Amino acid sequence: MTARIGHPCLIAGTVEARGHQLDALRKCLAQPTLVVLPTGQGKTAIAWMAIAQTLHEGGKAIMVAPTNPLIEQHFQDLKEVLSIDESEIIKVSGNQNWQKREGMMQDARVVVATPQVIRNDAQRGSLSLDDYALIVFDEAHHATGNQAMAQVGDLFLDSTGPTRILACTASPGWRIQAIDEVIKRLGIERIHNLRSNDPLLLPYVQGLEITEFRIEVPDETRALAKPLEELLLQYLERLGRLGFIPVKGLVGIRILMESQNRISLAIKRGNPQAYNAAKINSDAIRLHNLLSLLLSQGPLTAMKSLTRMEEESRKGSRTQARLIANPLIQTLMSQLHTLQLPNPKLKEVKQLVSQAFKTNPQARLIIFTNYRDTMEVIHDGLLEIENSRPTKFFGQAKKKGSGMSQKEQLARLQSFRDGEFNILIATSVGEEGLDVPSADLVIFHEPVASEIRTIQRRGRTARHREGRVVVLVAEGTRDEGVRHSAQAREEKMHKSLARAARSLRSKHVLETLEERLQHFSVENGEYNLKAATWMMNEVERLAPQLKEIEEIEAPANQTTAAAKPMKVDVKPQQLRPRAQTSIDSFLPPPVEQTPTTSLEGDWSQPILDGNRGEE
Repeated sequence: MTARIGHPCLIAGTVEARGHQLDALRKCLAQPTLVVLPTGQGKTAIAWMAIAQTLHEGGKAIMVAPTNPLIEQHFQDLKEVLSIDESEIIKVSGNQNWQKREGMMQDARVVVATPQVIRNDAQRGSLSLDDYALIVFDEAHHATGNQAMAQVGDLFLDSTGPTRILACTASPGWRIQAIDEVIKRLGIERIHNLRSNDPLLLPYVQGLEITEFRIEVPDETRALAKPLEELLLQYLERLGRLGFIPVKGLVGIRILMESQNRISLAIKRGNPQAYNAAKINSDAIRLHNLLSLLLSQGPLTAMKSLTRMEEESRKGSRTQARLIANPLIQTLMSQLHTLQLPNPKLKEVKQLVSQAFKTNPQARLIIFTNYRDTMEVIHDGLLEIENSRPTKFFGQAKKKGSGMSQKEQLARLQSFRDGEFNILIATSVGEEGLDVPSADLVIFHEPVASEIRTIQRRGRTARHREGRVVVLVAEGTRDEGVRHSAQAREEKMHKSLARAARSLRSKHVLETLEERLQHFSVENGEYNLKAATWMMNEVERLAPQLKEIEEIEAPANQTTAAAKPMKVDVKPQQLRPRAQTSIDSFLPPPVEQTPTTSLEGDWSQPILDGNRGEE
């Protein structure tokens, strides 16, 4: 029987007991903490327990999340797990006038909102942040720059409250500068970071199979792309002669964006050649994107993009008209209209979907794509598949174009959960926070360079049972570089987190495990234990696995006999900052100290918030 958490402010049996969550909880109850866990490993449950303890102590809590679908999900979840009156848990949005929100928040004990609402009401003075003892930042990687979540962090740090800050994310970014900014803007003093292969997580991690499918681009498509590449080279050579691009040959979009910045600076300085360069660079960017669509997304998506450009040129867009008027583009449009070119990625998607439904007619699938046009192409193609009931999920309308309203987004997600639709085709808006237990297969129509988006997408499956991820990579296109970049950045992210964790110094005194978790218990029908006792039992139970992991890793770190370092007797806690502890700290002291020649064979080698010995 699964062990469950007991607490005066939690409904009995609603929260599963997990050792790594209790470890994160006791940290955040004492110090502002950034929790980084793989998607689906219970960051939200840590927030529930932190909120419950805050309520038990007589405090109030705010939970912020970046999207309205996430706000709705948290609101419904909190009503199901907290034992307080449902009327004391509210969600507020920008659709309500601020006077109404002010009255609602005065009476509530738990407020769930987007950071924009909290920021605006706090700046207006209709919300006093001093009244709250806890704030939870979900998807905390948004707390950078001028984003509303970062601004809310600034406001809270300037107030006299809260005394507790919990920031949660599966992916805070790979750059140490970005991680440091999240830490600074949210006042973080501790990082709790575990990888999916950490022994403390292994009992709860569902199987996740990740497969990369290499897709060959048809010769017919490459033949269409060849004249466009030659035209792009002409643009790049002209920019090079003007001194705005320092390299020769075809370049990536990053070089073109850097060139755009240099041109903007030159215009400010009065360089007369910069105005012509701006037009050339703009056309080069559009041509580069068109090539990417043609080769990576397929001819149908490229045609949709060209058709939209043509419509915008008719409405008076000079930049679109300039490119559309080019004879090469006109020829391409004619060929795309008349030729029946194969679309290998769409073919692969249809085969994967058919196979999934043959294996399990009740399967649920999520397909991610970066492009709205590709979403339309996939949706229309899947209508031909037996048992396929696809639906589209995309963002709210911007200045131009159509989008889904918040109400439509929530209804579409619920329809997917309820089984009315069995395939969700989503753009980036679907990457964060979708809790769909039965997502058996996730398809990346194209890889994404961002390690944040990669982790978020991957986390849409294997949340509650085994799942599969398939990444489609078009050979010889930007897909290959993007895929490699995402993998490298994810590894770099964990190293940056370890580095950031070592640099933190806490301003708070970390109380003992028993003191922080004294109101929590764990029961499973056979026993009812104090949470601290149960947690130490978990550490002892998993100790062999921790040792086994180190023994596997040890050969790579061993040195030759001649170069073997002299023995140094250093305790694990001496290798950590004073305020930093790990779960090994809760083991009872050994009865007898046995001399060893290396720390590598000792399972209690310091775990720097889940990162073993990483530099």
